Amino acid sequence: MYANPPREQIALEQLREIQSERLKKTVAWAGEKSPFYRKKFRACGIEKGDIKSLADISRFPFTTLEELRQTPAADFLTLPYSGVARISLWEHPQHMIRMYTRNDIAVHVEMMARVLTAAGIHGGSIVGILGDMADSGLMDTQYALEILGATAIPLSTEYERVIRLMDDIGIDTIIGSSRRVLRLVVQAQAAGKDIAEYPAGKILCLSETLNTPLKTHIEKRTNTQVYNLFSTAEFGCLGMLYSCDAHAGQHFQEDYFYPEIVAFGSDEVITEAGRMGELVVTTLSAEAMPIIRGRTGQTIRREPSPCACGRTLLRLTTPLGII
Repeated sequence: MYANPPREQIALEQLREIQSERLKKTVAWAGEKSPFYRKKFRACGIEKGDIKSLADISRFPFTTLEELRQTPAADFLTLPYSGVARISLWEHPQHMIRMYTRNDIAVHVEMMARVLTAAGIHGGSIVGILGDMADSGLMDTQYALEILGATAIPLSTEYERVIRLMDDIGIDTIIGSSRRVLRLVVQAQAAGKDIAEYPAGKILCLSETLNTPLKTHIEKRTNTQVYNLFSTAEFGCLGMLYSCDAHAGQHFQEDYFYPEIVAFGSDEVITEAGRMGELVVTTLSAEAMPIIRGRTGQTIRREPSPCACGRTLLRLTTPLGII
């Protein structure tokens, strides 16, 4: 199933046109409006108009993880607070404030609709959202579920309440961080219950890393199919990458983010498939807090073969293979 077939099965030539147009606008916007990038571009002798094609992005400096984590959110912000529709505190891997315009939120909800649909969630699904609903990513998830026509149940972080809801309602899917899912397993066991005996057949596990080994462990403990979902505080969203039923890597949302793979210990951009490197991401639609060549610290490789699911968006894998 697809949430947006024209984009998820987009032809490469059309995708490159969309990326090129959006990249020019993003770099110009960030270079003019963001205090952080205005200063950074000036220090590197780069002008906001220096980007004429996708290849020109390599002329721009990287944004390091340290900069993303330690720079005040207001220095990345490109517009006054009157233009901000939402402010959210992301807590993992560390506390970070992220801000969004209405269009940013709409994009994130669209991405999450793709994520959920690829995991087999549909109008008849009953989905429990495990976590603090002040989390922007979980808010986007609830909106996307409602758009798909699924039943969304905010489960909160009070595990007695969660178990009571699971006892009374036939939840077929759980969405939550890996650590919260594991804690739910432990809390249910302490209450004399076995999560594996509940009707939930799949779990979307939010994780700060792409190559988490917890997938197999959680599947065994819960008797479910687990879809790993990259949750990144630095980019303030959940839907950048997503798994499909083929479970052969993760699709990258290339119409909203531009990916590069960079060799370890250097600035060399890797173009050949199958070679490992660090994932570097430039936002293509973020209005409030765009990020130019943000280093993620994630080890990744590009898979050249078409995915069995029919999606044409870039497919990435980690050293562990399946993510």
